[in-house]
Amino acid sequence: MTIDFSKVNSFAGTSATSGSTSIGASSSNKPSFQSLLAELTDYVNGTPGERIEKMILAKLGVTEEELKKMSPEEREKIMAKVRDMLKKEMDAQLDAQKQKASGLQISVSV
Repeated sequence: MTIDFSKVNSFAGTSATSGSTSIGASSSNKPSFQSLLAELTDYVNGTPGERIEKMILAKLGVTEEELKKMSPEEREKIMAKVRDMLKKEMDAQLDAQKQKASGLQISVSV
């Protein structure tokens, strides 16, 4: 299945080559269609590990750009939280699989 975004781009006033938009107020904090599409494409093309990391960073309220700008000490603190949350999620999924195998079903989300 192929999706033709050329009509969407011209409708939104976006140039496919320049990536700039000409609709709405420039002072608006709303992301453009192109930036949302790029973010979605990046997410979909990422590995499952990268997707989980992005999800956890979003839960912590930190973007990848903010993470890159942090000092090494701050970055390590955030990554320690990411690892901790990832371990908890993996443990919860493992427990859910064990309970499902034993006939009990409990849904746990971290």
